[in-house]
Amino acid sequence: MNKKTILLFYVASLMFTSAFAQIKESSDSLASSLDRHISAYISTIPLNKDSLINASEKLIDAGNKNNLSSYIAGRLFTIFRDTRIMGLEGVAIHIAEKYFLNGALIPPEGLSLLDIQVYTEFNKNSLIGMQAPDLEMPDIKGNWVSLRSNLGSQYTVLLFFDDKCPVCKVEMPQIYKLSDSLKTEGLNVFAVYTSPDESSMMKYINDNFKELPDNWIFASDPSYSTDFQRLYNVIKTPRILLIDKRGKIAGRDLNSKALKELITKLNEQEKELDNQIKSFATAYLEAADYKDSSSVYESFRSLFERVVNHEDKEVYRTLFSFIFEELLYSEEYKRREASAIIAENFIIPYSHYWESLSYPSEWVPSMVKRVKANKIGEQFPVLNLYNSKGRVVTLGETSARYTLIYFTDPGCSACKLYTEVLKSNYKFLKRAGVKITAVIPVGRRSELKAYKRDNNLKWEVLSPGDDGLASIFKTYEAERVPSAVLLDEGGRIIAKTLDFATIKDIIK
Repeated sequence: MNKKTILLFYVASLMFTSAFAQIKESSDSLASSLDRHISAYISTIPLNKDSLINASEKLIDAGNKNNLSSYIAGRLFTIFRDTRIMGLEGVAIHIAEKYFLNGALIPPEGLSLLDIQVYTEFNKNSLIGMQAPDLEMPDIKGNWVSLRSNLGSQYTVLLFFDDKCPVCKVEMPQIYKLSDSLKTEGLNVFAVYTSPDESSMMKYINDNFKELPDNWIFASDPSYSTDFQRLYNVIKTPRILLIDKRGKIAGRDLNSKALKELITKLNEQEKELDNQIKSFATAYLEAADYKDSSSVYESFRSLFERVVNHEDKEVYRTLFSFIFEELLYSEEYKRREASAIIAENFIIPYSHYWESLSYPSEWVPSMVKRVKANKIGEQFPVLNLYNSKGRVVTLGETSARYTLIYFTDPGCSACKLYTEVLKSNYKFLKRAGVKITAVIPVGRRSELKAYKRDNNLKWEVLSPGDDGLASIFKTYEAERVPSAVLLDEGGRIIAKTLDFATIKDIIK
């Protein structure tokens, strides 16, 4: 590497003008000067893998792919190989694969191709943001378990340990303490014993754990058939990684303190993102047009197309689950109808984008069915409930001219007022042929008789009983109380969410 070549690099890159006066005659001083300016330039780039890759490529390519390019690539590879900033190892892997391992450049003096190959091979599968390679191996009971099938609802700590590792003895209790405090939030630990002696593993577990934590899985691979050392760069123990609920690597090269800090930071970021998404969705819901089904579809189609095409589907899932549920539980009838349109066009057909298939494939369709069954003009769904005498009564079966069904709660002040209005107008309603039925969605059968007696009610009070709470919410829009439904003689829904003035207008 001579002065002229380095000078050409400076002029070509337009980044090291201030270096000219500092360049000395010896190659060592020239290399040192170049190293300083490479480091200085890199320090101006945002600590983002993609930004640093782009900047590194510009520097390397400015050397015209000769010895200067080789030197710059080698220097950058070393910087990012030895970085203490988690996630930037990916820059070193990129440089290795683009310039050295394919023969485009020859590694500079002091950096062997074998070293580059080994580092790349042992790190390229477990970089931040990558899908964590699955591991299948027997647990301590001899049952085959896989990492992928045991991901926590929020995070999974992938821990490689050894019974003879002094650092493991310090770190394991701290990780246990952390996992115990976050167990209810869905933190799992997948602990892999790295030595082949399974009896030593069992002794270690028995000596260090009074009882096996239910959010821990201990496994081992005595035959090393999973190749976990290469996949996760397990050169020494403990080796600690954090995997998110999507199975992507969120952290690597961690200790217990860094693990706790990372989980805290990620949780804060997720809450902030969640709040931002929901704030945006709330504003979007207010601006949407609920006039008819085509208006609803057009209001949300462009939003769906923007978010569903993003590689990370978490924004899509958060946004459209929030929109669907806000509409589903809205007090406005038109909005509840709109929830079915959202579900049928933007959630159910895209169930493969959801982490839990039960949400788009089971729960959402069941709620769509409920919305449609409770539409004005539809036959009111029937359901067997219990009255105050403990007898089974089929709600929805009627021969009265009108049937007023209202959902209520004994502890709800608004419900008490609604009940008092019905009581004061009971004679009028009875003369008009209106049969009243009260439904307490979460009531106990044993409490119905006292409730009817204490409130001096002259109509039936029904409840699903202790064993049927889920059925009533699966069948009826009974989350909001008080709410009412008016049926005609044939049991069809005439009107919903009624005040007394509306009832009088309909039945007069």
